[in-house]
Amino acid sequence: MSGFPGDLSERQKAKLEKLKENVSDISGPEHDDAVFLRFLRARKFDIGRAELMFRNDVKWRKENNVSTILETYQVPEALKKYWCGGVSGLDKEGHAVYISPMGNFDPKGVLYSAKTSDILKTYAHSLEEMIDCHKKLSEQRGQKHTEGSLMIFDMENLGVHHLWKPGIDIFIKMAELAEQHYPELIHRLFVIRAPMVFPVAYTIFKPFLQEDTRRKLHVLGSNWKEVLLKHIDADQLPVYWGGTKTDPDGNEMCTSLIKIGGTIPTSFYQKDREPPHTWATHQVSRAGVVTFEYQVNKPNSVLRYEFQTDCNDIKFGFDRADANGKKTAILKLEKYNSHMVPENGEVLITEPGKYIVTFDNRHSWIQSKKLSYWLELLEPSDVTDIESEQ
Repeated sequence: MSGFPGDLSERQKAKLEKLKENVSDISGPEHDDAVFLRFLRARKFDIGRAELMFRNDVKWRKENNVSTILETYQVPEALKKYWCGGVSGLDKEGHAVYISPMGNFDPKGVLYSAKTSDILKTYAHSLEEMIDCHKKLSEQRGQKHTEGSLMIFDMENLGVHHLWKPGIDIFIKMAELAEQHYPELIHRLFVIRAPMVFPVAYTIFKPFLQEDTRRKLHVLGSNWKEVLLKHIDADQLPVYWGGTKTDPDGNEMCTSLIKIGGTIPTSFYQKDREPPHTWATHQVSRAGVVTFEYQVNKPNSVLRYEFQTDCNDIKFGFDRADANGKKTAILKLEKYNSHMVPENGEVLITEPGKYIVTFDNRHSWIQSKKLSYWLELLEPSDVTDIESEQ
């Protein structure tokens, strides 16, 4: 039995009744059998774990006024304009079709323009908006409301800059929020136009995704439009994503329904909104050099770096070294005013081999410098556990 309403075994029915009894002290009229079953399925019908998850969710919703968030919460202006995602219609089974142009998301702009609490509230607001839109569309089309959404994550424009650590940290918090408070939110998830850097991104997020969520994820190839139309009628899918739907003004991305993101102007940045960093430190002697070696085993790996000095500039570079020790510059050794502005970035490494990070203070014969730094090598995982749909 699937564990959905109307398709329960006797054992599942008994566990549903037991959960309802256990949480009767905090449940309300909004908690019907479909809601309880979502929590049970998310915890594989383990009553104890499902009850804990349910209680935590009720507490979180009360503390954050989630039941009225669509009416009472004011999304920060920058996030209102540059968030990504929206519902374009319903799929052939009645699930909401949620499209997110994830490659257009600006992690640095978002973190510099809003507090973490506001980013998470905006995310909850967008999920509640999606659920509300799903219900309204179902009513308009005379269809029974179905559980979960068909999600399309468009990774066009996804680059190594999306692997910036503070940005990844907030993405992980968003993923955890969805897993903990919106169980069974995803019916099916299609990833389209995935670039070379996608396996690295998946490596980072995989530990934070439930096994059931990973099973619902499908990475589509060049025939993605054809696959989407197997599941979605053309009039429910914007032209830009392979359908026939447009806005009344002819916009093929249906931007009246789907927020397409983009780079957030610095005019929205808040003062002192530098994200927190956890750095190691090293005292670089006058005329000294500090190096870090990495053995890269897989192509399309990524080096992430951040550094800052306490006084004056320092040179930074990244090289590939062959078997004879000869270096080829990946990032040319250059001087950075890292005492004024922290430096950070990401480098895509296309070939396996030995690589060397260099911090060079040889131009300074008088002054040593305290170097605060953070370095991380990310190698792509084997994504064979992600299904591909033909």
